[in-house]
Amino acid sequence: MKINSSINLNITSNQSNFSFMQNVSNVFEYNPNQAIKMQRDPNQASYFYGDMPTFLVAHDAQKSLIKLDNKDYISYFKTTLHYVVDEETYKNLTSKLNSSTLNYLLFKEGNLDLNTQVIDEKQIFKIMIDDMIIEQTQNILGVTSRHEYSMYSFGNDARLNYSYANKFSPDAGNYKADNYSNQNPLIPNSYYLNSYANSNLIDTKFGKAELFLDLADNNDKLGVGTFSSNSQLFRFDSDGNGFVDKNDDYFDKLKIRAYDKDGNEIIKKLSEVVDSIDLKDFIDSKSNALNKWKEEVSSYGWDEKTYEEQLNIISSYNPYSIFKPEVRYESLSQNDLNELSKLADEDGWIDVANLQGIDLAYAKKGIDGNYKLNELNYLGISNNQANSYANEQYAKFNALYEDYMAEINALNEFFNSYKQVANDEIMAEFGAFIENPEFKSTIMLQIEREFTSATGLKFSLENLQKVKDSFEQDRANTANMLKDTDVLTAIRINKNGTFTLKFNSGREINVNELYKDSGKAFDIELNLNAKFMSEIELNQNLDLVVSLAKVKDEITGNMQTKPLKELGVEIIKKLSNNKFILQTNDNRSIIIDQLYTKLNDKEKDQNSNKNQIDDKEKFYPKPLKIWA
Repeated sequence: MKINSSINLNITSNQSNFSFMQNVSNVFEYNPNQAIKMQRDPNQASYFYGDMPTFLVAHDAQKSLIKLDNKDYISYFKTTLHYVVDEETYKNLTSKLNSSTLNYLLFKEGNLDLNTQVIDEKQIFKIMIDDMIIEQTQNILGVTSRHEYSMYSFGNDARLNYSYANKFSPDAGNYKADNYSNQNPLIPNSYYLNSYANSNLIDTKFGKAELFLDLADNNDKLGVGTFSSNSQLFRFDSDGNGFVDKNDDYFDKLKIRAYDKDGNEIIKKLSEVVDSIDLKDFIDSKSNALNKWKEEVSSYGWDEKTYEEQLNIISSYNPYSIFKPEVRYESLSQNDLNELSKLADEDGWIDVANLQGIDLAYAKKGIDGNYKLNELNYLGISNNQANSYANEQYAKFNALYEDYMAEINALNEFFNSYKQVANDEIMAEFGAFIENPEFKSTIMLQIEREFTSATGLKFSLENLQKVKDSFEQDRANTANMLKDTDVLTAIRINKNGTFTLKFNSGREINVNELYKDSGKAFDIELNLNAKFMSEIELNQNLDLVVSLAKVKDEITGNMQTKPLKELGVEIIKKLSNNKFILQTNDNRSIIIDQLYTKLNDKEKDQNSNKNQIDDKEKFYPKPLKIWA
């Protein structure tokens, strides 16, 4: 008997014969009318006639052994479909995968050609790698329709790459637990997205182009990275400053697809055509958002009360709240302080019930020694006592740490083990993935977002370990440097101008200054570190080119933001009321509340070499193809 890599095996569980259906010539020779004498291997769930299996009971994610041409093959069954692999493939690869993963690879509709039942190691490995890339790409893009399973799969809510610790553990159960709230970066409410955000073409200096994510550096060969709309760019602002640029995760994996005047496809890295993308360009005005909302709900038939309630919700929504507080918050003005004082009792305490609708924050020192704004939470159910707050923070972080390390260890252990047995053909095609696996499961991406939210640090293994070590050295201090998880209950305005914050955990902390949400996002960022530097550090370390101050224009009287270099600042002094004095080279003294940092140099971008282009480099609309 001869066997080819493409045969059809037709198996039924209610008859005692096994027949081959030939779909290529000269694959095997067998007379289906020949009388078959059944004999069963007592150690396997298989029946044999000589070397030929005669009856196999269908199994769900279980394997059976069959012999073809005196060689052992492992057979996998799922309802009416089944596949066989040779022993080497089983030993090298399929035995290293849990049953859910293997079941998905073999029986997910579209993974394999239904006419091909004998599959080799390379086919399975390619499917596995492709699916890891697909899941990571679509998770980053926020696509949720990836896992629509066929009748041959094992559940609509199962995720192949949710957890690598599960994927590469043959005996593991199907891990679906979701302990992380930051599953995807937010995109503003759809009513607040303008037509540019809803378009799938990005504006560049060369013309309009289509965006796509290319994790595998193969120009998205799998066809899963294309943006459905520009609004998906909000998911790439990993530092939350309102710009997508070189400082963000995956910026170097973003590409554009466009066409020249002759209709030839052009693919470039996004960084080759723009220096940054201002996400504020995608946000619509409140008036436009409300008009769109009113038009849509006009036919809903709401009563007046319901309409007013829903209108208040959409009216009070702040589309800029997805950006980090350092680009949204401002120092409290004297008028703000006066209004706040009116809410205080005779001892200076303000109940948070009187603060609803007022968003406040304070500067907190982080693990890396830099100060960041912590937004105060007035709503919540955390009731932990102060002495257990540190333990609660530690327990949450430690679980996050252990989950992530379990993921990365499982990933690396699998590929290190597989590298020892992979054949030359597989290494030639997939060696880069095997030698340096950079895949990230769904849970890894969720953990990374949770880590950044909790610590304010960009995720890296080094930063993950830094926080772990900090907890081991000083649990209470480290817990207080993470994002607050307890709830503010009251604020006291102290006679010396400072504030005492009281939390439902029992914690009380004193801060020098409070900040309020502006309801907007700026192209500048609060330099909170400046508030805590000495005068010597300020004058030695501050970059006068990118450091800015808000000053009143002497002619118009309007407030303007100008670089310290442009103002001619030579010396910076600190005042006792948290303000600064800027002494200039023309002997002026300028008193300011805050120092800022420039986020984006638009003038430099406009004058860059990217603006000098030839006609042959311009992008044109995708040509229409007319079929005869």
